[in-house]
Amino acid sequence: AVPAAPSILRRSRARRGGKRVRFAQVTVYYFARRQGFTCVPSAGGSSLGMAPRHHRARRYSLSQFAHLRQVSHRQHLRQHLRREKLRARRRELTQSGTVPSAEAAGLTLADVSDDDLDVGQVEVGDYFYLQPLPTKRRRALLRASGVRRIDAEERQELRALRLSREQCGCLCRLTCEPRTCACSQAGIQCQ
Repeated sequence: AVPAAPSILRRSRARRGGKRVRFAQVTVYYFARRQGFTCVPSAGGSSLGMAPRHHRARRYSLSQFAHLRQVSHRQHLRQHLRREKLRARRRELTQSGTVPSAEAAGLTLADVSDDDLDVGQVEVGDYFYLQPLPTKRRRALLRASGVRRIDAEERQELRALRLSREQCGCLCRLTCEPRTCACSQAGIQCQ
């Protein structure tokens, strides 16, 4: 009788009891904000970036870091809900005709109190993800970070990049025409 080959399942079970990686700390590096030039926002100019070197680093235990993230996410959620409430209030006042649109536009985030927000109804972990920022907010973030001159040429460069990404490949159908094929002329295989 031929002995049975050892099971792969048994081998993997035996290995599980071996070495494990455990993390005890999180190191967070802080960078100054700069104009990006490396990403392409979906609209507008003034992309966000960071300085080439960090200016500060902090170490946290895993529980401290989890708490820090939860507090940060809750603050972001509160700000987002405050902006949404302000937009809704402006729209409500102008549509009902109660207040002229110029006066409604004068309302600010300070006019929305914490009592108006329904933060308890939203689970932070389910909600939080990176939100796209409008151009005005990106520019405000850059200015608040000390960026004095925002390069205006980036706007045209970003628009050109977005347009070029809309048209991808060539216009060949069924067979490649190397004389007119943009792919062939660029030295790549016809798409």
